[in-house]
Amino acid sequence: MKSIMSFLLTIAAGYLVILLLMYLFQNRLLFMPTSGFIQTPESVGVTAVDVWVETEDGVKLHAWYFPHEESGRVIVLSHGNAGNISYRIDIARTLLDAGAAVLMYDYRGYGKSEGRPSEKGLYKDITAFTEHLKGEKGYPEQNIYMYGRSLGAAVAAYAATKYDLGGLVLDSAFKNLRAMVSDVYPFVPSSLARYEFPTETYLRQLEGMPVMIMHSPDDEIVGYHNGQYLYEVANEPKQFIELRGGHNDNFFASRDLIERSWREFLNDMSNNPDAAN
Repeated sequence: MKSIMSFLLTIAAGYLVILLLMYLFQNRLLFMPTSGFIQTPESVGVTAVDVWVETEDGVKLHAWYFPHEESGRVIVLSHGNAGNISYRIDIARTLLDAGAAVLMYDYRGYGKSEGRPSEKGLYKDITAFTEHLKGEKGYPEQNIYMYGRSLGAAVAAYAATKYDLGGLVLDSAFKNLRAMVSDVYPFVPSSLARYEFPTETYLRQLEGMPVMIMHSPDDEIVGYHNGQYLYEVANEPKQFIELRGGHNDNFFASRDLIERSWREFLNDMSNNPDAAN
């Protein structure tokens, strides 16, 4: 009997140690930035300019702005939790082909951006870049479109609650971080998550803003049910696009579909009848 109790106590102690470590190091589990660039727009023959902004709390951030000579609209890409913008130049190419300029930025702590990532910090980051587009670039809010992928979907959805945008597109998004923790780590109490990233809450606040939800049924990290749920809670006008491929390769597996869907989304005059061309 003693040996059984000792065994159970050892398991319990080990479990508590795992929970403690996950709580203490959850920033490293959630945010996985890299500083080095694997390529640049110039190295792959794409026209882009460096953009630097400073957030309200004094953090200097970096982005690439890809101009589009024939369009007065711009898509702001909020990327996922790993890497940096140099891994996503092909996405910028696709969005350019769809018919809009692109601003692709790095969160604080990613790429050339200073600081350390946090939920509140990421919201400050997207705000700083949106204000830059309005002020320095002269874009009306209705000509700005937010595109959030994975973790970036919550950031993009947050921005959509603060500005009268032309539209919001969420790709491979999760409902909220605590629900995501329950899906990925079912043995961990979701209440241990210090961050919320409540995509669903922001979506519910939007009235009249066009929303497009993209998700793949083969997503092995952020389950398909997340995209279905977000589509259900979003208000009209809205549409759902079923992608192909897994979480980290759905762009390459669905590139043609993503470009076509974005082009149609941008060209739907019921979304933004006053959009400049």
